[in-house]
Amino acid sequence: MLRITLVNPPQSAGYPQPPIGLALIAAVLEREGHRVSVLDANALGLRARAIAPLVAGADVVGLTAMTPTIGTAIDVARHLKQAYPNLTIVLGGAHATLLPEETMAAAPEINIIVRGEGEETIKELLRALEAKRPLDNIAGISYRANGSVVSTAARDTLTDMDVLPYPAYHLLPWRKYRPHPPHGLAQPFAAIVTSRGCPYRCAYCSKPVFGSRFRAQGPERVVDEVAYLKERFGIRELAFYDDIFTLDKARARAIAEGLVSKGLKLFWTCEARVNLVDKELLLAMKRAGCYAVAYGIESASLQILDTLHKDITLEQVEAAAHLTREAGLETIGYLMLGSPGETTETIRQTIELAKRLKLDFAQFSVTTPFPGTELYRLYMQNQQEEIPWESFVYSGKDSRISPVFEGEKLKREDLKYWTRHAYREFYLRPAYIGQRLRRMTSLAEFKMNLNGFIMLLRSIVPKG
Repeated sequence: MLRITLVNPPQSAGYPQPPIGLALIAAVLEREGHRVSVLDANALGLRARAIAPLVAGADVVGLTAMTPTIGTAIDVARHLKQAYPNLTIVLGGAHATLLPEETMAAAPEINIIVRGEGEETIKELLRALEAKRPLDNIAGISYRANGSVVSTAARDTLTDMDVLPYPAYHLLPWRKYRPHPPHGLAQPFAAIVTSRGCPYRCAYCSKPVFGSRFRAQGPERVVDEVAYLKERFGIRELAFYDDIFTLDKARARAIAEGLVSKGLKLFWTCEARVNLVDKELLLAMKRAGCYAVAYGIESASLQILDTLHKDITLEQVEAAAHLTREAGLETIGYLMLGSPGETTETIRQTIELAKRLKLDFAQFSVTTPFPGTELYRLYMQNQQEEIPWESFVYSGKDSRISPVFEGEKLKREDLKYWTRHAYREFYLRPAYIGQRLRRMTSLAEFKMNLNGFIMLLRSIVPKG
């Protein structure tokens, strides 16, 4: 058996989140009998150069990255190769899945890329590496051969989600994970992913790893994993990281009812679409410990919503916000500024919509079209040069971040100004402050709101 170290590259995240994908791969490899460790450099605050000594003795190192973290992942790989020239380095994740050849050209230190869902692929790959067999029959990889990059056929997506093991939380520094406001009523905190694939067609989403076909674990399997996390690690708050937790409403309700029937008392949150909730489901979720639901609202402009292929109406947005509030749940709205067709007037409309909905929390971010998305292709039509990967960060969370693209009517400085303005106008209203004070009925809620206020200040105060 091989010695495997899986590495989550460092980021500039003040609230480190558990790398569920890596933890799941680790669990799969443990089941195969390999000696596995996980090094979450992000949670541990490690720089790229500090990682090499910590993976000494590994036969294979696995890295993961999305576009915002691909630069640090490549930096880690570079330091590892300098320290261990014969080390096999494998990269997975959304960025490498979308751009395998380009990624390997940019990072000669990467030996192999695993594309798409990696559970079956990594098992076959390690068997071949251990036996020193050729790699050409392994679906879903890209590798170097004779000075060029060879990409094998794509692998079929996993259909039976219930066969997956629980992610290897025991290999993670799980006490270091912190939910970021507006989440964070209790700790220890964990995250869980219970489904894959999304049938919707939002233009800013590439769905490179999990695709469009929805697949989910059964409600009993989900409840059992929650029970395991609570009993083994004492988890008190949980975030469902499913793209759309309520896509199968009957399943979501069965999960909620299962949590109640097993007496699993904990705080939890999830993400949903405004057209995929109803009063009965939201009430069942509330009874089961859910305290907040996040919705991708994006814009108050129907033209922009159509351009983004959101397939929702403003009536559905208003109905979902009303039902969520009526059920006693907090409503989180994700809103994007700077989409194609955006003007100062549509931005004002979006801010007014957030206020009218009486959202508990609004996140305003600058539209960032990541490579592989329809939105990226639309933006790149008028670009003369490729955009450096390190420019693709989640613009808007920090006022020091400069938007990647600018439009004819809104330049980069305009978008930075309007993002700060949106936060100020939404959160610094007397009506909103009163709304928050009425909701704060516990010390935990006070602490979470205080942390949120600190984050707000970072978003509205210009830096340099």
